[in-house]
Amino acid sequence: MMWKTTMKTVRRQSSANPLFNARNLSLGATLGQQTHLELLDTSLPRTDERWQQARPYGELPGPNGFRMLSYFLPGGKLHNTNLIQMNRRLREMYGDIYRLPGLMGKADVVFTYNPEDFELTYRNEGVWPIRIGLESFSYYRKVKRPDVFGGIGGLVSEQGKDWADIRNKVNPVLMKVQNVRQNLPQLDQIAKEFIDKLESQRDPETHLLQADFHDQLKNWAFESISFVALNTRMGLLSDQPDPNAALLAGHMSDFFNYSFQYDVQPSIWPYYKTRGFKRFLKTYDDITEITTNYIEEAIQRFEIDDGRKTKCVLEQLLALNKQVAVVMVMDMLMAGIDTTSSAFVTILYHLARNPEKQNQLRRELLRILPDSKASLTDESTKNMPYLRACIKEGLRITSITPGNFRITPKDLVLSGYQVPRGTGVLMGVLELSNSDEYFAQSADFMPERWLKSDMAADVKACPEARTRNPFVYLPFGFGPRTCIGKRIAELEMETLLVRLLRRYHISWLPDTALQYESTIILSPCGDIRFKLEPVEGVQESL
Repeated sequence: MMWKTTMKTVRRQSSANPLFNARNLSLGATLGQQTHLELLDTSLPRTDERWQQARPYGELPGPNGFRMLSYFLPGGKLHNTNLIQMNRRLREMYGDIYRLPGLMGKADVVFTYNPEDFELTYRNEGVWPIRIGLESFSYYRKVKRPDVFGGIGGLVSEQGKDWADIRNKVNPVLMKVQNVRQNLPQLDQIAKEFIDKLESQRDPETHLLQADFHDQLKNWAFESISFVALNTRMGLLSDQPDPNAALLAGHMSDFFNYSFQYDVQPSIWPYYKTRGFKRFLKTYDDITEITTNYIEEAIQRFEIDDGRKTKCVLEQLLALNKQVAVVMVMDMLMAGIDTTSSAFVTILYHLARNPEKQNQLRRELLRILPDSKASLTDESTKNMPYLRACIKEGLRITSITPGNFRITPKDLVLSGYQVPRGTGVLMGVLELSNSDEYFAQSADFMPERWLKSDMAADVKACPEARTRNPFVYLPFGFGPRTCIGKRIAELEMETLLVRLLRRYHISWLPDTALQYESTIILSPCGDIRFKLEPVEGVQESL
């Protein structure tokens, strides 16, 4: 299980890599705060009637810094809670809007569960939305390793014009549907290989896997995103994976855990580099060394074989800017494993717990893929309304993060309170997506709420079961800072769902519901076991 095992580093000769040269070991404190301040509205404070009538910022409900810290200590109200549980308990304690104090130099954060506040925040974010990134990213890339990254932090951590310059370059490459869907044949092949791997691990008598499903799914996600980004197969679905790829996969998993500890939770690392933070930097170093070697190898292949009709993401970005290409490909590899695999587990769990919905989906899959051995094409996958509705419904119930975040550049009035510019605003979309006020029978997995028209006499669209407010359901964010990997993740999940549910009837085995833990995303954890019965062996009315 490469995702849980610490392995000895398999070193390549780094001296041959022009992206991996002498290190600049200068130190710095927290990055980004000055940038945020520079992006705030510089007009005079508001004096209009609405602002004057609003309650002062200091009257917002919420704990002080000392009490907030006490909540996370053993015995505290938030000790050992994940992000969903933490948000829910704080909302129960303080209501639909409350303030958490900024700790260790971070800005205050106002949590709101009012969609009118969501819209007001988004409408006033400007062309360069400010979203707190991973400060460790900025520190590592700009202070520790400018030799590799050339002062570029990437989309996660850049703000303002620097962010916009990168985003404008990569949008045509990563957000254009046709550009992403050119990867369908290869992603379909990877999905087939993944199904073959599962079949070799499946007990034909019990239909249980003899391996950890979530671990195997992460291998699939990494293999898929590696091909999209680098046009490189890592061999993670074979019996002899590239040892550096296996090691990189382990480092990526560690990265998410470290980042939650040092970027989300209060930490003293901007002022004092603890031993644990230095281990985090070592993980960054290992990820950087391995990925830059892969990038350089890919560049060499492109120079030899430059006559191909289609160009992968790395090739297209290299034509624009080499430094941006390196940063973006590295970010895709780092972000494209746990996020996609976690979302897939969530969707599959709900389909397993709702066999009648799974059977309806299989009817659609039998129509688009009557021959299970045939290849998926743009034409055959063009019309899959129920599949896409299932993905939307799974992400409604549990999205990758519990909310969307912005730092407001202007003074705003949210739920009747003054919120000064420079304050963080966390919009709790996940809580509202699981509220009957916005989604009828919100606890039920009901893909039909996303259908535009009836599919059959027994499968009727029910759009009235979902909110008409466009700011409540936002699993990939909103506006200019919408998730850049959205289209890639959707294509990967669609392709594997077709292959998996065309082949097997899936059942959920544990007696308990799927559990989640917090890294910088919500990740499934605990007992994750599915039963995979070949469709031909299951008696069901299709």
